[in-house]
Amino acid sequence: MSIVIWIFAPLIGLVLSLFAAGGGMIAVPLLSFGVGIPLKQAIAMSLIIVASVSALALLHGKRWQHIEWKLHRFFAFGSMSGGFLGASIGLSISNQVQGIIFALLTLVVAWWMHSDVMKRITAAAQTTPCDCKLCFFAGLMTGVVTGLTGVGGGFLIVPLLLMLGVASYQSAVAHSLILIVPTSLIAAARYAENVDMVWHPTILIIVLAMLGAAAGNVMMKRYSPNHLQKGFSLMLVLVAVWMLIKVVHGL
Repeated sequence: MSIVIWIFAPLIGLVLSLFAAGGGMIAVPLLSFGVGIPLKQAIAMSLIIVASVSALALLHGKRWQHIEWKLHRFFAFGSMSGGFLGASIGLSISNQVQGIIFALLTLVVAWWMHSDVMKRITAAAQTTPCDCKLCFFAGLMTGVVTGLTGVGGGFLIVPLLLMLGVASYQSAVAHSLILIVPTSLIAAARYAENVDMVWHPTILIIVLAMLGAAAGNVMMKRYSPNHLQKGFSLMLVLVAVWMLIKVVHGL
């Protein structure tokens, strides 16, 4: 098994535990270009990895206790529908186009993590009545991103939930984790209809990512979140540039 997996797989759990987002942005290029698995296979496997690690992070600290179920059920229905739709779109386009979309999305998230947008949204968050239509369409949008690119979408889900009526960042993170699990699994099942799953590296990465998640829980108590976010955003830029080079070179 490639040494690349042993080095980078723990980062998947590390960033998911720190930011409730970003695990898939490491998993997809790790599987596709680090291990040599075709992109659509890598996306399907990434979805299973992200779902597994998100489920572990949800159990940690009993985060499900923060769920506001009225808002959640409409967002969840939209998110799961979007996950199936996004996977269907992903299967219908070329690997090159899908890879470019993934790399550009990674650059957007790198900017997002480095900016103060999330701080402003978090500061302005307040409990508001659930607008069910908005929750559904917001979930649909994030689900499409998940299914198309193989990322959990927490970087979108958390701020959207804060704007839709979840009053605290921790609660939004809990909602994000519980949404990522079924949405990712539905999208993975859609991919599995057309691509073969490679289970050995998937299971190994899940185990290593869970170890990384445990390390992330320790780091949260010792290091400034601002410094961690800046480091993560720089890493995402490097991943995105590397993936763009690989994709363009393969055209």
